Amino acid sequence: MLTLLTFPGGFDLPSHSPFCTKAMGLLRLSGQDWAPKTVTNPSKMPLSRLPVLKTRDRLIPDSYMIQAWLEAQGAEFYAGLDAKAKTQAHALIRMTEENLRLGLVHERWLNEKCWPIVRDVFFADVPAVLRKPIANSVRKKARAGLIAHGIAQFTETDRRVRLQYDLDAIAGQLEGKPFLFGDLPTAADAAIVPVLDGLRQLPVDTGVRRMVRAMPELMGYIQRGRTVLYPVKEDMAMAA
Repeated sequence: MLTLLTFPGGFDLPSHSPFCTKAMGLLRLSGQDWAPKTVTNPSKMPLSRLPVLKTRDRLIPDSYMIQAWLEAQGAEFYAGLDAKAKTQAHALIRMTEENLRLGLVHERWLNEKCWPIVRDVFFADVPAVLRKPIANSVRKKARAGLIAHGIAQFTETDRRVRLQYDLDAIAGQLEGKPFLFGDLPTAADAAIVPVLDGLRQLPVDTGVRRMVRAMPELMGYIQRGRTVLYPVKEDMAMAA
């Protein structure tokens, strides 16, 4: 059996990390026999981050590398799609992971109303006396990264406008279909649903959360994706 090493979950998400949840979706779509195992400190993992897939003979880091390995084992994540559709899928994934996801990171780590709640969930395993200083140190690094990217330098209004373009692009691709490219989920859905769901499940009523919840086509899409891509709760309960 394969083991997916993943960050724990919270806010009704199987993992705090959209990339970990993406890997769960890829594993479900692959048909492989697998189980999750939660890890809170990835410092000893390859690349010092999660997710990591543990196979019989190796550790495979990064959701893209995990996807490539599963494809090498015979998984087909874009069955029936032509080259143009696969190109569109790649572009949608990049848009979501490189921009829309950073909107999620910004809301979690820099929104002053979200942060105390997120901190206490993300750092729940840290002793209470150390939780704030350790969490604030990590938050400082997150802030620097978001500033370097640019998303933290925009006004709240401008940031929402930029993120709305991404949400509209996803909704436009759906065009009434159950999933982005038809009746069946693909690797693109495995990557995009967790980011949208993270925005939908933000612990306070931010402007970005309202944007997602105001789009019924995205809300229905998230629910369908949760059903076919997320692990069952019993598996996650045994993962710790």
